[in-house]
Amino acid sequence: MASVAQSGEMEVRDLVQDASLTPAQRATLELIRLPNEERIIHASTLRAQIEFELEKETVDLVDRLEEPLWVSKRQLHAVNSCEALYEAQEGEPFEWRVPMTRGQIFHKCVELSVHLSPKRTASELVDAAVSGIISRGDGLAEFLLGLSDVERAEIRSEVAALLQTFFDTFPPLRRAWHPTTELPRKVSLHRGKIVLQGRFDLTVGRPEELTAGRVLIELKTGRSVPHHLDDLRFYALLETLVVGVPPALLASFYVDAGRVQVETVDEDLLRAAMRRTTQSIERLIELRLGQTKAHKRPSGACKWCPVAGSCAPGQAWLEEAATRGAW
Repeated sequence: MASVAQSGEMEVRDLVQDASLTPAQRATLELIRLPNEERIIHASTLRAQIEFELEKETVDLVDRLEEPLWVSKRQLHAVNSCEALYEAQEGEPFEWRVPMTRGQIFHKCVELSVHLSPKRTASELVDAAVSGIISRGDGLAEFLLGLSDVERAEIRSEVAALLQTFFDTFPPLRRAWHPTTELPRKVSLHRGKIVLQGRFDLTVGRPEELTAGRVLIELKTGRSVPHHLDDLRFYALLETLVVGVPPALLASFYVDAGRVQVETVDEDLLRAAMRRTTQSIERLIELRLGQTKAHKRPSGACKWCPVAGSCAPGQAWLEEAATRGAW
């Protein structure tokens, strides 16, 4: 009798040979699938070892915390880039903007496309997603209702175009692949004094006993930037700490370009992610307690940084960027 992994592998092979796939869909599928013989079998003690090492590396830090420290990919990226921008953003109330709204609606459309039957067109999914968001009555709903009819129509059009590109370039998801969307993961260390959290855009596959099989996929509606790899490596760490088996592959799918970047997960990758996480936690605690000054690391983010006007390194970077046409 075929195992779950073997059944999924046979269906993937059948889909690869499906003549109805576009060349882009076939290329994506070839990259996000990992043949059974290439999947890693991990030790049953891996989860406990990594949790022990994480707590060992942070045990001297937790006594400084009066409130729990919540750590997501956003905090990790911020503290490893411009800490001055991170502090400025932490002190500002959150506001929805059109690019973020567009991304939220797109992700909701992908979620609906996986679970709704029969299949809907891109435009129908956008209508369903927008209606569902508005019915929630939350901050995003208020932002959408505050836009003009023309602005909402433009967002709908842009998301529908993105979604159609996604359908044209990403292979159709089969139920046998166990696709999930917006999969949450949370890890509590030191009895809740430090909490690591994340939410995966899309996953396919699943582990079989100690054999890696799940693929974590982040759907990107912008350009490729280096920290996308770090984000996914952090997610691999979360998956290992929650499930006990690391994912098989990490993938960033860039919707506009219809292309995917993949990375295989092994223990070296997990330990690199663990080192970055523990070093970042230490830095976040120092910043919270005012034991250090925020490092200023100018970059393209200076263009929208709320404190750029009073930041000498930021101003210098912007002036240089203006002369050389940087973006």
